Amino acid sequence: MPGLVHLFLGKENALKAEAVEELKKQTLSGGNADLNFAVFYSDQFDPQSFQDAVNTQPFLSPMRFVVIRDADRLPKEARESVMNYVRDSSEKTVLVITADPGQKEASADAFLSELSKHSKVKTFVSPEGADLRRCVAEKAVLFGKQMNPDSVELLISKIGNDLGYIGMAVEKLANYTGEKKTVEKKDVEALVGKSLDEGVFDMTDAMSSGNKARALAILSGLLRDSSRPEGIIGAIGAALKRKARTMGPPARSKKWLKECFSFLTKADRDLKTRDLDKKVILESLIIRLSELSELG
Repeated sequence: MPGLVHLFLGKENALKAEAVEELKKQTLSGGNADLNFAVFYSDQFDPQSFQDAVNTQPFLSPMRFVVIRDADRLPKEARESVMNYVRDSSEKTVLVITADPGQKEASADAFLSELSKHSKVKTFVSPEGADLRRCVAEKAVLFGKQMNPDSVELLISKIGNDLGYIGMAVEKLANYTGEKKTVEKKDVEALVGKSLDEGVFDMTDAMSSGNKARALAILSGLLRDSSRPEGIIGAIGAALKRKARTMGPPARSKKWLKECFSFLTKADRDLKTRDLDKKVILESLIIRLSELSELG
């Protein structure tokens, strides 16, 4: 039943999360909110538990509120359970389904297309250009700060347009600048630190020498400076390609690079498809790359 079933699409997870929270507040209130709320993750989805959650009568509340996160990653049997429900949804349950279309196999997009016929659909897109700069400035205002144009441009160049990471970086800048009302370019340079490429270059050198502790320390610094995990993986791949060109016999360097990229590919997939701490995924990647017998 459209209106009770919401499909939130798009890559911009921060905006999706805000929309879910706002809808939850509108639906649930009072001390019984948690008793009428349930969330399901794609890699831990149990069809029977889901059916129980959406079809149970609300407790001391007019409505229940149920969320399915990353529905594009649901296995086939789970998709069938969800479709069976949305075709005949309860009038006592608000169901919110979040997904990132176009990233998986064709059957996932077909599933989302069918869901959209029975849902109220809203798409969340990461802002670009002037919209992105305005979002950064507005985030700063929430912390009682102003950001001059140079500081905004530098922050975007280092963080990208993921509003979740931008929000964390602006909060750190607000704390770093203390009583000062305006965030300047030098503040961004001091807090965000050296560029991602420079940090990854140092980290690759540490991995090449088998110095896991230093490589992990550099990784922690990159994450602390709000570098995106996905960006770190991309920068590592570029650094390893450059290193392979200096490794001697082509056959040896090709074999080594193939092994490295098998780990990079798995880590990138885990970041996008698994509900794990992203720092843990990256730390595991760094350790595996450091342990490759032919590294360096």
